[in-house]
Amino acid sequence: MALEDIREMATQWTRQYMFPIGLVVFQCGFIILYAFHADYGLAVEANGTTAYDVLSNVPPPRSNVEFYYSMFQDVHVMMFIGFGFLMTFLRRYSFSSVSFNFLVAAFVLEWAILIRGYVFDWDNVKNTFPVDVTSLLHADFVCAAILISFGAVLGKTNPAQLVVLALIEVVLQIWNEYIGTTYFCTFDAGESIFVHIFGAYFGLAASYALQRKRTVESEKESSSYASDIFSMIGTLFLFCFWPSFNAGTAFGDGRLRAITNTYISISASVILTFVVSALVGKGKEEIIHIQNATLAGGVAVGAIADKDIGLFGAMIIGSVAGTISTLGYKYLLELLKRINIHDTCGVHNLHGMPGVLSAIASIILTSIPSRSLYQENLTDKCLGGGLNRTVGMQAAYQIAGVVLTLGMGIIGGLGTGLFLRLPIFATPDNDSYFDDSLNWHVPKDFVAEDSALGTLMKNLMPNQMKLDETPEEQPQNANTIEVIQETSPRNLVGLMGKTMNQRPNQTQDEPLPNNLIGLMSKTINQNQTQEEPLPNNLIGLMGKTINQNSNQSQEEPLLPSNLIGLMGKTMNQKSNQSPEEPLPSNLIGLMRGTMNQNLNNINEEPAPEYSVDTVHNPGARRSYGQNHLPKRGSSPSIYIERL
Repeated sequence: MALEDIREMATQWTRQYMFPIGLVVFQCGFIILYAFHADYGLAVEANGTTAYDVLSNVPPPRSNVEFYYSMFQDVHVMMFIGFGFLMTFLRRYSFSSVSFNFLVAAFVLEWAILIRGYVFDWDNVKNTFPVDVTSLLHADFVCAAILISFGAVLGKTNPAQLVVLALIEVVLQIWNEYIGTTYFCTFDAGESIFVHIFGAYFGLAASYALQRKRTVESEKESSSYASDIFSMIGTLFLFCFWPSFNAGTAFGDGRLRAITNTYISISASVILTFVVSALVGKGKEEIIHIQNATLAGGVAVGAIADKDIGLFGAMIIGSVAGTISTLGYKYLLELLKRINIHDTCGVHNLHGMPGVLSAIASIILTSIPSRSLYQENLTDKCLGGGLNRTVGMQAAYQIAGVVLTLGMGIIGGLGTGLFLRLPIFATPDNDSYFDDSLNWHVPKDFVAEDSALGTLMKNLMPNQMKLDETPEEQPQNANTIEVIQETSPRNLVGLMGKTMNQRPNQTQDEPLPNNLIGLMSKTINQNQTQEEPLPNNLIGLMGKTINQNSNQSQEEPLLPSNLIGLMGKTMNQKSNQSPEEPLPSNLIGLMRGTMNQNLNNINEEPAPEYSVDTVHNPGARRSYGQNHLPKRGSSPSIYIERL
């Protein structure tokens, strides 16, 4: 083997593996140092003493605004900005992602306050329930469960279905938490069991029931550079405020431990996510991993966030969570699709598996009283029977709480999904998935992918336009547009190019598969007026305009569309007369140069030269990293460059 080959192999190995291996070495060193030299501080109370000096472990009053409001404010931002922007990765569904998140969250907050008031806080004497800052905080926790489920069905439902799903899930989630905390005395400070596990598997079950055993395949389920950047905004907000989520209802030293443990654990998950993503990506990171798996440490430590697990323990849990979450995004999403479970946002990997990891950690920790502090952390939510349980009994009840949550989540999700399939809800079909134009008045720069106009505008832009990636080779010195034959909606561009480059007095010898192009070809090449009305208003107007005498101008405006107006104006000019005003669109220039040839085949204004190649649109959830090959069944786009 030549020395040059050895150097190249060493360089490639360094590029792919030196960075992740170096991070792993540092992380292991940090865990060792934290284990021997770092410990929790003491939470200082308002009277100057520490929590260890306080004999009573009773939480502060519910109405203590100063104690709860800062945590509530952080969690509230997570619901609307964090979750809202995290879901904007879909490049054609960003309006719906952030706005329907806004709608569902607001609806759930109002509904959850009512249901929690009736279930948890009802006063039989006054026949009312109190609403305070704690009520608002718990409503946000319920909201998190519903938004997690929303992530599993994102892009495949309409607003009515989302509201009904939230209406049902709120009731089930609150009753599940009531049974778990009141009768099983399940401890879950950061709501990893009652929020993350419940929300994830409720959403996955609902998605399975909604799919009707069909595989969800859509080219619109993809991201863009800009949409992924917006999604990272949500990631960063969630990362910064997750300690408040896990410590929201804790108090005393438990609150300090919850904040610190979450801070360390979620940071560790960030490090390991970058490591694993680089390893499975052959030295390159995948943005979907960074957007989601980096947050897994906050979920995994949630159930035991207020326990004395040690800072090194929090770091280990976060590292494991980041690893399994990244591997889940890499391998499990496609496996779930094979059993007809389509998980749009990957909630199974971010909330489901890390939530189960947190539940397992809580079961193990229950058997270690000095670490779980179980007896010291019983509150008035749990019946007195919990005080007489051994650690083994409580571990069994902890398992029962997890099983109850999984059962209610999966069964409730399946039932809700089947209910939402009723015809009254008008479930979107596969062609309407992940598309804002179904529910929104979209702006002018939002052009439907499958429309003829959208295809034309994307493929005939000035100078050069890449749709997804640069092709490796491009044909040179092409005098006309070369058409790549394909059986897809993009045939319109190829057929128009083929038709417009023919001589005006030459008829189309072979039948055209597209009626629109056939009619245009027939109309442009005729020397007489079309006597029969055409079924399409656009074609009829264009036919009328094109077939007028060359010295006759169109006195009436044809259509409100600038494109058609410009085409009408241009094609009605004399063949030897060029437009007096420059046209801003290459599409118009191209059509003008070809259609304004005179009948004697004199072309005084040559059409601009273009070269054409194909570029594939992968149409998958992501098109970065090593996934540059087109998805099976996808059709190539046309790549055009002005010479």
